Order: sequence, then C-alpha cells, then structure tokens
Amino acid sequence: MGITNDRGRYYFVMRVPKRFKGIVCGKDGKPVSQVRQALHTDSRDEANAKAKQVEAAFLAQWEALAAGDGEAAHKHYTNARKIASAHGFTYRQIDDLNTGDLQELLKRLLSLREGESVKAPEVRSAIMGAVPAVTPNLMEVFEEYRDLTAVDRREKSEAQAKRWEQLRRHAVEVFNKVIFDDPRFSEDPLPVGSITRAHALAYREHWSKRVASGEVTAGAANKHIGMLATIIDTWSKLTDVPLPNPFRGLRLAPGKEGRIPPFSPEWITEKLLAKGAFESLNDEATDVFLMMINTGLRPSEITDAPLSDFEVDAPIPFFRVAPHGRELKVSHTEREIPLLGVSLAAAKRIAARGGIKRYAHKANGWSAAVTKHLRVHGLRETEKHSPYSLRHSMEDALQRVGADDRIRADILGHKYARPKYGDGGALPARLGVLEKVAYPARAEDCVS
Repeated sequence: MGITNDRGRYYFVMRVPKRFKGIVCGKDGKPVSQVRQALHTDSRDEANAKAKQVEAAFLAQWEALAAGDGEAAHKHYTNARKIASAHGFTYRQIDDLNTGDLQELLKRLLSLREGESVKAPEVRSAIMGAVPAVTPNLMEVFEEYRDLTAVDRREKSEAQAKRWEQLRRHAVEVFNKVIFDDPRFSEDPLPVGSITRAHALAYREHWSKRVASGEVTAGAANKHIGMLATIIDTWSKLTDVPLPNPFRGLRLAPGKEGRIPPFSPEWITEKLLAKGAFESLNDEATDVFLMMINTGLRPSEITDAPLSDFEVDAPIPFFRVAPHGRELKVSHTEREIPLLGVSLAAAKRIAARGGIKRYAHKANGWSAAVTKHLRVHGLRETEKHSPYSLRHSMEDALQRVGADDRIRADILGHKYARPKYGDGGALPARLGVLEKVAYPARAEDCVS
C-alpha cells in the first residue's frame, strides 16, 4: 500500500495480493495486478488517513468476492447496512465518505473504539462503508420485497397470500426465461441494477406477441409488467437503494377484448336453468353458480364464506359478504344480499351440506371446473362468456328495472360515489329491487 502525488493531488496505490489474483478486475472487466484510486486531497496527512480506509474497503470487497457467489456478496452487503444502522449511521460507501464531510468521517472513525476495545471487523467495515454494494438478482429482490411488505397482506387469507406470491413469482420467472432464451443476451439471472431498458423491452415484446396471438389480453400482460415495476420501486424505497426502474411506462394499449359479456335473460332461462344443464357437474360447483344468478356475487365471495354467512332461515333470507380472515377486494364490498328463487334454493342446499367444502378458498379451481362444463356442454352464449358473466347479467338487469345507484352499489359491492347516510333501506330495499329481476326456483329445487 502507498500514496503517490500526481500534479499536487494524492492517490492511493496498492498491488493486488496473490490470493485475489484473477478476482480483481478493472473497468474493462479484465484482471488487474494493481489498483489506484484518487484520494481527493492535496494534504499528505489527510491522504495517509484516507489511504488506510481505502485499503480496508478494497480488502473487504475482495474478501466478499472470494467468499462465494454474488448471493453471498449481496448478503454481506445487506448485513453491513443493518449493522451500520444499528450503530446510528446510514450506510455509505467508503468512496462517498472520503470525498464528503470530513467531520462525519472523523465521527465514524472515533466510533470504532468502545472504551479500550476496538469494534469487531464486520462492525468496522459496516460503519466505514467498506463492504461493496452488491445488488441481488430480480428473484432475490422479489423475495426481499415479499418479506418487507408482509404487513400489507395481514388481512389476506392463507389462500389469498399464496395466490399473491404465485402471481409475482411467475412474473419474475417469465422475465428470467425471456432473457435467458433471447440470443441478444447471454447473462444468467441479472443483478437487478444491471437490468436495462433493453431487457425490459424484451419482456414487453414477449407479452406483446402473446396478446397479438390471442393467448392473453392486454390487461393480463400489463398486470405482469406492472408487477415487476412495483417490485423494483417498492424494494428500492424500502431498502434505500437508489435504482432506476426500466419497467416504467411499458403498458400495452388496451384492445377490444373489453368487459366480459353478460348472459341474456333468454339464455339464462332456456339454457342455464334448463333441466339437466348441470347434471354432470358436482353439486357444490353447481350451487355456487346458481347462487350467483340472482345475487351478482363474485365466485370467491361464496367459496370463501363460512357456513354462518348463509342466513337462509332469516325472516329475509340473505347472504353475508364479510372478511372472516380474508381480504375483501375493497372495503365497500362488505354487504348483505337477499336470497330469492333459484339462488335461495342453492344456498339452502349448501347450508344443509355444512357450507362450502370442496371449493373452500379455491375460487380458481371452481372457475376452471365450471368454465370447462359450460364449454363442453355448449352453455356459453359466445366464446367470450364465462361464469363471471352472471355478475354482469345482474348489473344489466338492475339497470333495466331502474334500480337506484345506491341500491345497485349495495347489491354488487361497487363503490358509491356520493356520501352514504343511513343504510339505504338495507335488506328490504334490496329485496324489493331483486324481486323484479330474480329467476324463480325450478321444479327440481322444490323437491324435498
């Protein structure tokens, strides 16, 4: 180690130890045998003081690289940030400290001693910013983001939390595969700081092709792109690691796929409520579907509900939508929906069986089974129709009979734009509207 003066300014110069041969590289990526760094001072005494810290920084960096892979180096860096914070300092790289406020540098130096003892090496390295900044790859960032935001999902059920993680993990996995398969790139999983706009555009191109081929909607593609943008933004803020976000502003323009179409009243009467229409589908899946017809409920609102929410013997039979250990889509979805006709009969059968069993917290499984049944048995009015079309059928029916905006919002769980006063008439008012649009119980529903 040494210092040298070049045109009145001091520089740190050091030969790379043999044990780090081949590990230490220059800006061109090739191994070097000597390193040189500006000390940004014309004072020899200050240069000597800074040189010791620069040497410690280089050695810590090389030790981290020699210790293992990039993941180990990242954990080393993360731990250093935590240690510095625990000792009252914001982690700053040694280069920043050397070129910054001399008083802060001295304060950190003085803190390295506790009485007559010297702090442990890992504490010294953390306080003096001697651990190199190593950013994790995108999957590691996601896992840290997941842990850092765990409190935000405290109201989700176990199934909802699992689904939340699966969707975001899948988005990351697709990105990694796109980059791995693209001949323009040769990297393994990239450090997140090395993800460029070109990588993000390749990811967008992947989804753009799938949208163009009709495999997915623009909405689904945008959801994946948006997830990666959110993961990076949130992780960067919560770890205080400045990071450009290459996934911003890459949304695809929405196409004409539009909203899921409603089933027409004629189709519901003549096809969906025809005798034997659901004979080959299991009873629970059938009854959830029939409950939706006169209520406009979301499938998950039924499948995730406990038995106590099926108030089938109340003076006005109703179904209760409440959290019960799961996160509702939004707070205003909590509500009570009167049960009539074919939907009341279905709810009674579910209650008699002890509530939802097979599809409890498995709305996606229910949707897959019913969607397949509708397709196989010719029960889709068009190829775009799905089980969720029943919710839009109810929305259209309420509009046809001139239901008040407040009543429609209360039934469907939509946000009501104006302030709410009172309960809007609650169950009796909702019952009065639903009686105008409800499909009556079928002959087979009346058989005891």
